[in-house]
Amino acid sequence: MNKPGPINVVDIICHSFRHMDPRLISHGERVSYILMKMLEETRRYTLQEKHDIFMLGLLHDIGAYKDSEIDAMLSFDTEETMEHSVFGYLLFKTFSPLQQYADVILYHHHCNAQYYSVPISSYHRDIAKLIYLADRIDIFCVQNPDGDLNAFLEQYNGNTFYPSDIHWFWKTEEKYHLLENITSLAYQEEVGDYIERHSKLTADQAYKYLMTFIFSVDFRSDYTALHTNYAVQLSKNIAHTLHLPVGSLKTIETAALLHNLGKVSLNNPLVNTEDYDHYVKALYNDSTLAITRDILSDNVEEPILNLIEESSLLLRSWTMDEQITASPAPSAEIVALSYLMSNTLSLEMNVSYCHHPRLLSFLRDKYKSCDMNDSILRTLEKSFDQIIENTQRSCSNIYDTYHQMMSEYRSLNIVLKHYNSKY
Repeated sequence: MNKPGPINVVDIICHSFRHMDPRLISHGERVSYILMKMLEETRRYTLQEKHDIFMLGLLHDIGAYKDSEIDAMLSFDTEETMEHSVFGYLLFKTFSPLQQYADVILYHHHCNAQYYSVPISSYHRDIAKLIYLADRIDIFCVQNPDGDLNAFLEQYNGNTFYPSDIHWFWKTEEKYHLLENITSLAYQEEVGDYIERHSKLTADQAYKYLMTFIFSVDFRSDYTALHTNYAVQLSKNIAHTLHLPVGSLKTIETAALLHNLGKVSLNNPLVNTEDYDHYVKALYNDSTLAITRDILSDNVEEPILNLIEESSLLLRSWTMDEQITASPAPSAEIVALSYLMSNTLSLEMNVSYCHHPRLLSFLRDKYKSCDMNDSILRTLEKSFDQIIENTQRSCSNIYDTYHQMMSEYRSLNIVLKHYNSKY
């Protein structure tokens, strides 16, 4: 199997957002479109800065996931707490290739606030105001299709938004008819063309953007924080143990990384192991697989998409204890096995060796109940302890990062709640 080609990370993220919440469908794309057209009319920023601002507009609400956060985000009440801004700030600061702009994400709703623990320069505050202007224009037009946008913006002229920025928007609107293009969906082709022309990401940048998005969902709960990362590391270690060729290793790793993108449609709060069991079963039903397929179609090579589909079907059979009549490809079995193990291991970072026999017994029972050839599992048994030990070592940094990030999330939300309700 050859090494997989590049994946279209920006388009994958765009498609994923469309499945997250009906109220957020294409919101980031419309905001980035408004910014893109406005930035065409200025020499204030370099070409690289313009592209960075485009990406910030596209991902500015990456911290929004829970219903309460989305309700607050769509509100025009400036006293609303903005937890999604805090979470987005931490995601950008921790994972993204735009770490230097993380404070812009934090301030993009409360543009005039002073969060002293997170200072912001005038340059970044101006960008935050610009993003918030595009954000409010889009939200107002979606919620009030026949409303008076000019009258709405005048309420915030000189306090929330700079008069020059509002004038800048209207000048751009007059030239390019932004609102008409958004209504007709003609903007989508322009955004797509822009992404194709300007989003020539390095492999490292693409990986960081993908990690930012994946952890925006995974880090919502202790139960899912390590889920994807554990599966990716397990798949790598299992594939190495089986001495698979290099091309196959990379394809398996990529499939494991993208395997559960359909989970963006699951907005169930996880507060106990019973919730998590329901969540896992929901992950492997036809609807989430269809969403994953929709997100990835035309954005990854066909072998990767086929590998994700075959391993998902195998996982569903294991989850439902259904008999497996056809022999899966070894690569599909590795990805499925990695996620089956991750469902258990990601709940408990420091799994002691006494757990290993119990986990092995669980896996044997799954193979037996589904009447499946267990030759790969029997081969892995000899190296089982080492596979788990290597996986835990690889995941330890993400585990520590998660707890540090969530501690900062709680601390910063306290600051915002008690000291910055007025500004």
